[in-house]
Amino acid sequence: MMQTPLPDQNESKLILDNLVELTSQREQEMLESSLLSTLIEVMHVERVELFACRWVNNTPYIRRRLEASASPGKPVISETSDDGWQQPPTVLHDLLDQPAGDDSLHHPPGRICMPLRCMGSIASLLIIHTSQFQANHAMLRAMARIHENFLRLLFEADRDMLTALHNRRKFDQRFYSLIASLQHPQTPQNPYILALLDVDMFKRVNDRFGHMVGDEVLLLLAQLMQQSFGEEDGLFRYGGEEFALLLRGSDIEQAEMALERFRIKVARHAFPQVQNVTISIGYTRIHPALLPGQLVEQADRALYYAKSHGRNQVCGYEKLVADGALEIQQLSGQIDFF
Repeated sequence: MMQTPLPDQNESKLILDNLVELTSQREQEMLESSLLSTLIEVMHVERVELFACRWVNNTPYIRRRLEASASPGKPVISETSDDGWQQPPTVLHDLLDQPAGDDSLHHPPGRICMPLRCMGSIASLLIIHTSQFQANHAMLRAMARIHENFLRLLFEADRDMLTALHNRRKFDQRFYSLIASLQHPQTPQNPYILALLDVDMFKRVNDRFGHMVGDEVLLLLAQLMQQSFGEEDGLFRYGGEEFALLLRGSDIEQAEMALERFRIKVARHAFPQVQNVTISIGYTRIHPALLPGQLVEQADRALYYAKSHGRNQVCGYEKLVADGALEIQQLSGQIDFF
């Protein structure tokens, strides 16, 4: 019986170095980039693509997010997030439908297709392009399992367990990093909008129908958010029945239209048992000269105005100030991040 040759000392060091790099990541994007780089260097493949996966009405959709290719020195990794969500080709349907625990690989000509799971569901899909049909499948599966283990740890640390949106910890981290990047002179000054939204009269929902129904309302609201905003937008459960959004590349008018469409969508949605639920939204443009806490306060003041003046509406801080409905609050000089 032929045995698989053991890697030599240099290859063993390369594998260990890449595993150290892979397991040191604390962001999903960096974890995925490190995985692709490791596959290129350790498995000696020509190109690797990573597709994000999601299901809408039990129909799978995929979106290409990262691509890595072999080159002299380090692999070249590029983001390819402009392809949009598409239904997968027929050859991948069976792979996406396979039950949990099934780690079988698919072998279209010149490729190896491997799903990556998180919390029991397929979160992404690897397409490995290689002319080496003797690729070490055991090592591929081992790399996938290591990635999945760390992805689960990141998910549990950064996600709200009820809605699967990012949690307050992740919001603080993302928001602070965003403002720091916008303060850099070489960063393209794309507009960003911070929005806070709150479920109107949510206490009445819990008091009348119980907390399980209230949780279902929050879960369905989170799903409506995911359907209504792009993957590049940051979606967070800020706390309780309050949510936060970081809208990238939106001016004030575009942001207000997107938020208004979402408000209407929620108001028209039939929630089980509760039926009608409305939300109030306050938003502000992100100015890198302001501290994170000051920007959150501006969005929160716009949200409070919306809730105290009829609810079920979208209010922008800048417009409220321009109309004289709110006064610009003098800064205290105290450095308060959150």
